Amino acid sequence: MRLKTTCDWCGREFFRDSAQLKGKKHHFCCRQCLASFSSKAKNPDGYASLKDYTNISQHMTKLNEELNPDRMTPETKEKLRESRLGKGRCDGYSKIHGLAAHRVVAEQTLGRPLMPGEVVHHRDGNRYNNSPENLVVFPSQSAHAHHHSELRWFIQQIKEMEAEENAETE
Repeated sequence: MRLKTTCDWCGREFFRDSAQLKGKKHHFCCRQCLASFSSKAKNPDGYASLKDYTNISQHMTKLNEELNPDRMTPETKEKLRESRLGKGRCDGYSKIHGLAAHRVVAEQTLGRPLMPGEVVHHRDGNRYNNSPENLVVFPSQSAHAHHHSELRWFIQQIKEMEAEENAETE
């Protein structure tokens, strides 16, 4: 049965079979209208409503694990890690299977995963020293920043005291 419907892009009325309209959210009179509606440049608001891409990486990871279960075994991950060690510019944090090593060590020390927003701080300032004694977990970035603020104040006080002592001895 032919039904009269309206194009979601240009507003023109056209006829389609009921089977073609069934289960579809949007209807278009031609491919050009479909392409315009699907274009991020021409239709930014409508484009956002087409498909929800949030958490798509989790979906792809799960799909890859189901379709290719033997691909990333722990042994394979370890071989890849060892082959890449020492090859980079070393301007970032060290990684363990793609995760920041200091966060992995902190999680193992705490015996639980880190909560979103928790920040791992290196006491000695050396980002490559990931020994458990050198790591402190702050509940938030603001608590971490507050710690650095107090530390800067403390260092400034020590410098002022040393300057006073030097002035007195001269």
